[in-house]
Formats: sequence, structure tokens, C-alpha cells
Amino acid sequence: MRKLFSTIIRRTIGPLAGLLLLPVSGCNIVGPAYYFIHGPEKTPAAFTLDKKRSTVVFVDDQNSVLPRRSLRMEIASSATELIQSEKLVEDVIDSRGAIIAATRDRDSEPMSVVAVGRSVKAQVVIYVAIDAFSLSSGGVAYAPAARVRVKIMDAENDVRLWPGETLPDGAPLNVIMHEKANSRPTSASQVATAENELAKETGVAVAELFFEHEARRPNRK
Repeated sequence: MRKLFSTIIRRTIGPLAGLLLLPVSGCNIVGPAYYFIHGPEKTPAAFTLDKKRSTVVFVDDQNSVLPRRSLRMEIASSATELIQSEKLVEDVIDSRGAIIAATRDRDSEPMSVVAVGRSVKAQVVIYVAIDAFSLSSGGVAYAPAARVRVKIMDAENDVRLWPGETLPDGAPLNVIMHEKANSRPTSASQVATAENELAKETGVAVAELFFEHEARRPNRK
């Protein structure tokens, strides 16, 4: 009986062990096995926020790239919620105050990022500048994409914390969602829903800069 049991073990576990030990390039079946053992690929944090310093996310759209002003708040809220849920900062200030303060002075000289932070008593400002925001590729396929620049400012000391001098305008961040064939939104409500989805995904991408996360998300390339 013991001999029979040993034979069964060799026949079932032996081939599986062999598969797990094969080089990654050897066979397609190794991919899932490798994933099972090591887990999904991780992207490290680009910058570590100081837990003890009050922080606000400020989304700036000086060139009116966004089709609706409310999308600024969608992006900021999405980033803020993920920063809070990941417990990256103890005191995350509501972004609405920063956006209102910046809008109030838009008719005159635009407020500096540091001034915006100080207006809501934030020690640190996560500044997000909008460069591009679109739902379609070439006006045909539904392929939502956004391009932003991110930088971290110390509002107390008026210095930039991240990125370095090689990127004076901020670190570029591209958000490209999966194309959806024959599903381009047509009605006003469908367009608004798609825009909100892209805005939320952009906010998530901003927050992910500050903690280790999975390299691939289900709805993003």
C-alpha cells in the first residue's frame, strides 16, 4: 500500500515540480505557475509621503483641457480617497478648498501652488497639472486617455520635494485605459459617465505614485 501511495505521489507532484523548475521561456504554462508562486509584478513608490504632514491634492487645469470643471474634483477626490485608504497620510485635506481658492484668484495673477496649499493650511501639496484628456483615439475608437504632470511641494518652506530638477514642470504620468470596440458613448449621459470613469482612474494613478502597487490594473493598459 505504501509503495502504491509513493507511486501516485511521484506521478502527480513530480511532473508539476518539473514544470515549476522550467525556465520562463521554456513553456507558456510556466507563466501562471510563476504568477501563483511570486504574485503579480509590483511597481515601487516613486515618492514616499510624510505621514505626519497635512496634505492636499490640487488639480490644476489652467488651459481648460477638461471638458467639465467638476472633473478636477473627480480626479482630486479619487486620489485623496486612495491615499486615505492606504493610510499614507494621517491628515488629508479636502481638495475642494484648494480648487475654490485657486479659482477665486484666477481673474488676476494665478495663485502659486504654495499659496494654494497655505490657503487650506496644508503643509504639503500634491500638484496635478492636466495636459490632455480624451475619450477617443482619432475620433473613432473608444480609448480613454489622460496625460498629467505631478509634483510635490512643501507649502511651509516653499520648496519642491519631488521630482528633481531634471523635471522642473513635474513628473509626466500617462493614463491609458483599454479600448472598447463598438462601445463609444453617444448620449450626453454616456459621455459624462465615461469622463467620470477616466477622471477617477487618473486620480487612482496619481495616488499610486506614492505606494507599491500592482503593475497592471484590469481596466488600464
